[in-house]
Amino acid sequence: MMKSKTVLLVLGLSLVTLAACVVMFFGSSGCGSDSGFRTGARKVMSQDVERVYYLKLPDDYNPLTLYPLIFAFHGLGGDYTAYTDGYYDLQEVVGNDAILVYPNALPNRNGVPQWNYKTDLIFFDDLFAELKSNLCFDVRKVFAVGHSAGAGMSHTLGCQKGNVLRAVAPVSGSLADRSSCIGQVAVVQIHGSNDDITPVGTAKQARDYWIAINSCNKEEIDEGVNLTCSAYGGCDKAFPVQYCEHEGGHEWPDFASVAIWNFFQDLPEVVPSDKKGSGDVDSLAKGSISFKIHYPSDFVGAPEKLAVTLYPPNTVQPIYTAPSYFLNTDVPLGNIQFGEIVEYNDIETNMLGIDNGNYTLQVMVWPEGSSYPMPTKDKDYIGLQNITVDSKIIIIEQPLELEFTQTF
Repeated sequence: MMKSKTVLLVLGLSLVTLAACVVMFFGSSGCGSDSGFRTGARKVMSQDVERVYYLKLPDDYNPLTLYPLIFAFHGLGGDYTAYTDGYYDLQEVVGNDAILVYPNALPNRNGVPQWNYKTDLIFFDDLFAELKSNLCFDVRKVFAVGHSAGAGMSHTLGCQKGNVLRAVAPVSGSLADRSSCIGQVAVVQIHGSNDDITPVGTAKQARDYWIAINSCNKEEIDEGVNLTCSAYGGCDKAFPVQYCEHEGGHEWPDFASVAIWNFFQDLPEVVPSDKKGSGDVDSLAKGSISFKIHYPSDFVGAPEKLAVTLYPPNTVQPIYTAPSYFLNTDVPLGNIQFGEIVEYNDIETNMLGIDNGNYTLQVMVWPEGSSYPMPTKDKDYIGLQNITVDSKIIIIEQPLELEFTQTF
């Protein structure tokens, strides 16, 4: 009997030691101490600006338990109450099994809360640093979700913060710029086939990037975490990609929260790193575009960013939807002289999923201090021109005339 008790005692101590080692190696620096953080709205300074976020801790939060950490980003014009008040049911589905964080966007120049990739990537770093030093979570289980503009934010974080995030789950959004991606993330992407705000074409461009960078086989498809979800075969083992296209529009579908949480929970435990996926993204459909812009002599501000996209033919202002396709969201500005025509030759383009046909070419110019990616009325500049795409090489002879953006 004494021998049996000794064995049990040793086994118990071994388990405790093992648990302590797991916390030591995979826990955030806030594990083991009570920082006083509680569920509720909080503030953190970022770039000398006071930022607001809502923290939802498990009811029985234990600073020695390794919880998953989920960032959830609201849509354009929203705030964290979209999650706390149940517009999205993610909190109800996750329950007390994870730490949930709902950041607030800052108002753009029109006073509408909007994610700004330039400043909010820094905000994410500052917020993550605060959470890491004050809470206990598993660094192998840090995730980001978002809807609409928040989905664009989660896509962008998956691209540029793959050394921090394990996976992302964008709903009704797309990846506008993949030029600065680092690390690697698993992805479950949800989109409506009848989305008239973020056209499904842009979602599929993002999907195909994640498929490629994670070395998946687009033609090898199995059932995913929901009946609407396609799980692609051959992906890097730790970085699966699923795409869930439902018959709705620009909403958060009923199945989304359960599908996302199941996807996150099923992932193998891997510590995020700077190592980028080895997939052959160079094989993706690349083309080029040559065009001209007539910059008005009374242009206000200093141009900071230039993008070229495609819309359906005969698109005119005001525009309330995202583009049908992103060609290039970071065109080098060149030597701009106001009142003159500037030529842009052989600019590399992303032709993923773009069929030959008629489109409206859009150029967008954001002046310094703008709220990229969403244009701001009477602040940012737009040029529109109907074109025909008949190859991967697009050449536009007629200069595009810039005018102030008009939005609904």
